[in-house]
This record gives sequence, structure tokens and C-alpha cells, in this order.
Amino acid sequence: MKINIKTVAKKAGFSTATVSRVLADYPGVKENTRTKVLAIIKDLRYEVDSVARSLRQRKTYTIGIIVSNVLSPFYSTIAKSVEDKARESGYKLILCNGDDDPLKELEYLKILKSNKVDGIILTPTGKNAEYINNIIESGINVVLLDRLVDGVKCDSVLVDNYKGSFTAVKYLISRGYKKIAFIGGYTDRTTGRQRLNGYNKAIKDDGLKINNDLIKIGDFKKESGARLTKELLEGAHIPDAIFSSNIDMTLGCLIAIKNAGLSIPEDIGIVGFDDPDWSIIADSPLTAISQPVYLLGLKATEILIKNINDKKSFSGNKPSIITLGTSLIIRNSTR
Repeated sequence: MKINIKTVAKKAGFSTATVSRVLADYPGVKENTRTKVLAIIKDLRYEVDSVARSLRQRKTYTIGIIVSNVLSPFYSTIAKSVEDKARESGYKLILCNGDDDPLKELEYLKILKSNKVDGIILTPTGKNAEYINNIIESGINVVLLDRLVDGVKCDSVLVDNYKGSFTAVKYLISRGYKKIAFIGGYTDRTTGRQRLNGYNKAIKDDGLKINNDLIKIGDFKKESGARLTKELLEGAHIPDAIFSSNIDMTLGCLIAIKNAGLSIPEDIGIVGFDDPDWSIIADSPLTAISQPVYLLGLKATEILIKNINDKKSFSGNKPSIITLGTSLIIRNSTR
């Protein structure tokens, strides 16, 4: 016997419309009605035809996320929080690794659009504004995560990169460090630019001179952090402390310091932006700027799903920017 929505409705004693509202989690359904229908669905082992439901409701109950580096603990935590919230809300997740590559990002944006996802969470490279706007205009909701894109009008969830970086460098100055180096990533991304700006502001506020030889810009990856730290330690202006502005670059920085035979904090101090699990088990537990990574993904997903359900578009509407705070976690990697 073929089990369909009519079979469920007949056995429950309700209309097919009522059963459909239960399946769609419609808020106006009485609780005893919902309980009875769900019990019968379980008893009959009825499986919802997701394709048919999508055609009826013009929704695929699928969202996509494009992260910059799926191997990074930062982005894997974000992906986990997005998946948790999506599943809780009845949505499936398509995870894409953009690799901070604009062409790869564009390819995934096109794939997600062609798969008719209901929404996209994006940690952008900042290079595909025109196509992101095209996606938004097509009716697909987009929420930017961790970074902004000039010319793109959609909701965003960020952390206060500027203040976090400023706080880190001010702390190093308070511990007596004078030659503080900065290791960061792409300054054409808002995260990289804001963290460098926070560093510069802290240096200037204390009356120290900005030394461009102590500022090293890479690509936010571990190998880059190691290479740039090696350059600093072998250069003409050897720092007495380093502020590393990204979780993966910090790991590379620590490896380079160890390879150079230096001790933390006896020979050099370090503060990292991001507070990974391994911070507390490093040879000298890492002083770090902690950001609410799981909450970052959670908030972005909540906003995206609300916008999907409310059929929110941004023609004539002002997008919201939510900025989450950071905190300084003091351990033993500075004197």
C-alpha cells in the first residue's frame, strides 16, 4: 500500500491541508493536532517527498555556506554551528571550501544558485560583489559572515576586529614590549585591514613609532605565519614581541619560534587573535584574543533562516550589521 499525505490525513481525521501545515511546522496548528498527526506519521512510517514539498512551497529547505578554509579550527567551528542551527530549523546544509580564492568562491556561488538553495552564508573574498548582488536580486537570501563586501547590501555578522587587535597590542605595550611585530593576512579583506588598523592605533597611542619592517602581511594560513615569523627573526629589526592576527598564522608563528631555538616568553612574547583549544597546552600557554566563534555561525544562521521565512529582501530596506565583542585571555606567553 502506497503511503501518502492523503493516507495520513484520512487516518488522523484531518484535512490534507492540516497535515501539510504540521509538516511545514506552521505556527497556527494546535498542539494536540500536531501531536496526533506526527504520531500517525511515525506509525505509518510516512516519508515526506522533499522534491514535491519543494515544488509546492517553492523552497528547497537547503542552505549553503562558503568558508575560507575548511581545515582551519575557526571555520570548522563555524560550519558546525551553522549545521546545528540549520538542522534544528529543518534545513540541510551544503558546505563549500572557498579557499580564499575569488574564482573558486564564484564557482561555488554559481553552483549554490543553480541548486536553488534558499539562502547562503558567505565568508567573502570581497572580489565577487556583482555576482553576490545578482544572487540577492534573484531572491536568494545572503548573510555575510566575519567580513563585509563593499557594494553588497545584505545582513552581516562580524566580530570587533579593530578593538580586539587594539586590546592585544595595548596589553603587550603594558608588559613593557617596545618592538612589537604584526603578522596578518590579506588587508583587502575587512578582517585583515581592521586588525592591522587596531595594531597601528595602539602603537601610535603609546607614542611608539610604526616600523614597517615589523609588519608582515601573508594569507591567513599556517605556512604563511611560519615564513613571515622566520623573516622577522632573521631580519635587521628583531621584535621583542609578536601579535599574530589569525589562528592558523599563530600556529605557524609558534613553530618558527621553536625552530629558531627561542623560548616564550623569555626570549620573545606573543599574543594571538583567536583562542583555539591548543592554546592552553602550548609550551607557554597562549595569551589570546578570544572571539565567540560558535555564536558567530549561530547568529548568521538564525538571521538567514528568519529572512527566508519572512521572505525578506533588501530592495529599499537597510541591512543590519551585528558586531560581536572579543575578550583578552591572559596566560603565560608574555612576560
